[in-house]
Amino acid sequence: MKNRKQQIVELGLSLLQTRGFESFSYQDLARELGITKASIHHHFPKKADLGVALCEAIQIWHEQQFALINSHPGKVIDKLDLYIKGNLRFASGENKICPLSSLQADVTALPDTMRIALKRMDDHELDFIAELLEQGKESGEFRFPGATRSQAMLFVLACKGALQYSRVHGEQIFDDTMAQMRAQLIG
Repeated sequence: MKNRKQQIVELGLSLLQTRGFESFSYQDLARELGITKASIHHHFPKKADLGVALCEAIQIWHEQQFALINSHPGKVIDKLDLYIKGNLRFASGENKICPLSSLQADVTALPDTMRIALKRMDDHELDFIAELLEQGKESGEFRFPGATRSQAMLFVLACKGALQYSRVHGEQIFDDTMAQMRAQLIG
């Protein structure tokens, strides 16, 4: 059985992905979990404390997924496909979006501790994709123009944007966008 703190973080992640950080309250959490707001404040005195815990949970998920992807014995394109599937799995569900995208939408309202954590997570994800793209370029699997870091940014932004657009236009837009990115990488 999950402890109360884990339950709060998991529900917080779900609300982050469906409503955004600024659009849910401790009252929402308390109502969903059937507990008092005081119980939430016991674990997370301020909402910024909960926000940092959400960032930590996302970071742990990233690290686990990236390690799993790196250990995959296949081609680099297969590893990118695993990244895409991982994003879909984490952001799948009714009206869910990538939690980093959700935090980015609220960035001007986030406390400094969360902005720092968000930037660290963004850089971690971009570095991971840039590393994969560089491996693919070195092996001759990829033939994209320009700097690897710029291509990584384009890839991540296309993935996150397609996830967001798929909320309105359906999953096909995501599949089409990722197929186009794949074709562009392979050259």
